[in-house]
Amino acid sequence: WKKSSMTINQDRKITNEEIGKGYDAIAEKVYVSEDFYNEVLDIVPTFLGDILEIGVGQGVVLKNILERGGTRIASLTGIDLSDRLIAMARDTVPQAKIIKADAAALPFQDNSFDMVVMVDTFQYLLDFDRALEEVRRVLKRKGTMLVTAPNKKWILFKSYIQKRKNIQPVEDHFFTYGEMKTLLLGHGFKIEKMCGADAFRFYGKRHKFEKFIAFFLPFLNCYMKKMVFYCSIRT
Repeated sequence: WKKSSMTINQDRKITNEEIGKGYDAIAEKVYVSEDFYNEVLDIVPTFLGDILEIGVGQGVVLKNILERGGTRIASLTGIDLSDRLIAMARDTVPQAKIIKADAAALPFQDNSFDMVVMVDTFQYLLDFDRALEEVRRVLKRKGTMLVTAPNKKWILFKSYIQKRKNIQPVEDHFFTYGEMKTLLLGHGFKIEKMCGADAFRFYGKRHKFEKFIAFFLPFLNCYMKKMVFYCSIRT
């Protein structure tokens, strides 16, 4: 595999400490619907082995993974930069090991995990290339990665950007499908499955109808609000 030469987020000056404190301040306000989490996790055939979540947040995703994997899961680990979110995640998933750590410098040995998960996290990282290098390092030879990214090609993107009120301490980065594919392939990953999530034009029940249509017209997945990638390691 050939390493990606894309450079993104080079102009950001914010520190990890500032990011952590920023999320401490909004920890109780961070919310993503259960429907979105379930839609993302549905792409994974089976949750098993040793699993790491980067950007564990309040622990909701890790809890859902535990419920789906059950006894097939050997261990659960989560990292975050926010002390407050770490405390909340520990309460939500007491079975997991939750620690403070940076995605660009994972404090784990090589070949430690069967799966790494980043749900609604990747777009806030300061160094995408370094984070993917670290993910690949800590994954086992047959390990997999689940990652989501907000879509620059979403059909409602322009109106969304104009109306949204971003409370995150880090400005999020939006990707096209092509940009994410370049990053993932460039860091030695193979895209096993990809789907769109969250919305095409609608949320809730009407979004389920959109997903039904996208099953027959797969190109529509590249124009939904979020992109979901389930990846393996290229050999």
